[in-house]
Amino acid sequence: SKIAAFGSTRRPNIKAEEDKNLKDLLSSGSEVLVVFGKSWDFQVTDIIKTSLDENLNMIRDTIDYLCRNGKIVIFDAEHFYDGYKSNSEYAVATIKAAQEAGAQTVVLCDTNGGTLPHEIYEITKSAKEAIDVEIGVHSHDDMGMAVANSIMAVKAGAKQVQGTFIGIGERCGNANLSAIIPILKLKLNI
Repeated sequence: SKIAAFGSTRRPNIKAEEDKNLKDLLSSGSEVLVVFGKSWDFQVTDIIKTSLDENLNMIRDTIDYLCRNGKIVIFDAEHFYDGYKSNSEYAVATIKAAQEAGAQTVVLCDTNGGTLPHEIYEITKSAKEAIDVEIGVHSHDDMGMAVANSIMAVKAGAKQVQGTFIGIGERCGNANLSAIIPILKLKLNI
């Protein structure tokens, strides 16, 4: 196992080399860096208040910069499932940008915890077909679906599951690894 440092993509309209957050990630001493970036067009235009093109540039620039500095990069596609349901073309463009820039793994995030298991399966399967790097899943438990959603994502091709021990986490919690691991191992023989 490896410890990973966690941060966001560069800020809008600056160079990756000038972003304090990215400098801090590089100075963390961690070989693996996890960066999150927006994949829902609404979050781009209304929350971080930038253009859709600039957001794609933020993803590309950040990952490229970190990879050029010798780091293994995992991209967390924040709000991916909501973004996909709203504008699938743009959501997929964000994960393609991450792949093209050198991300080793792309993690699809159900940041609001509002996606149902059958939707997770279909959307994860579609994302897996769109890119060639490893896919992961990050589920929140706002509707009590984080374990089921993580299992369905694995069934659709996800190879990494982000979660916490006994599901502790933001709002209603994250995926409960102490339930997911035995389900995968004992029930699904994975």
